[in-house]
Formats: sequence, C-alpha cells, structure tokens
Amino acid sequence: MDGVELDQLKQFIEQCKADPSILSDTMLSFFRDYLERKCYVVEESDEEMEAQEEDDDSDLVDIELQGKTIEPDNDPPQKMGDPTVEVSEENRDASQMTKGQAMDVISEGKLE
Repeated sequence: MDGVELDQLKQFIEQCKADPSILSDTMLSFFRDYLERKCYVVEESDEEMEAQEEDDDSDLVDIELQGKTIEPDNDPPQKMGDPTVEVSEENRDASQMTKGQAMDVISEGKLE
C-alpha cells in the first residue's frame, strides 16, 4: 500500500468516525461485515432502525396460556469456571481470538 492509498484510507476512516451511517451503504457491506465480525459495534442508520422496528412489530404473536402454568426449570446448575481466577490480558486476547475464529467458521456455514 503506497502513501496515497494510505492517506485515502485514513480519510475514509475519519469520515466513518464523523458519520457512521456511511457504513449503511450496500456497497460497503463487506467492510461493515468485517467490522462486526471483529466485534466492533457499527451504529445503524435511522432508516435501518425504523425498518428493524417494523420487522420486530410484525413478528410479535399473542400467546394465550389458557390457565396453563409454565413449569420452572429444575435442571441442576451447569458447571462454570473457577470464580477465583482473575482474567488477564492474555486470557482475554486468547478468548477474543477463539471467538473470532468461531465466528469465521459459522459465517462459512460450518455448523458442526
């Protein structure tokens, strides 16, 4: 990457910082997907938020229990990690890397 391309990239990043809605452009969906896979939160544009709200409202279904009771979960608690262990920077980085690899595998459709 030469100096001109690097300057253009820096300029684009500054534009994204100033106006995150730029990433809503369908031509930049590959870049937005990359950022989201790397766990960066990409702000949604107003249009996207309105469309999502409309979709959410249409998915609502009234559930009538008709006097039935939902039984509580009586399963024993699942085994968790050691609560006395403090999370180090190395552990956090390793966890984020593993998470990223898992997301890449899922995005490739390998669900096994």
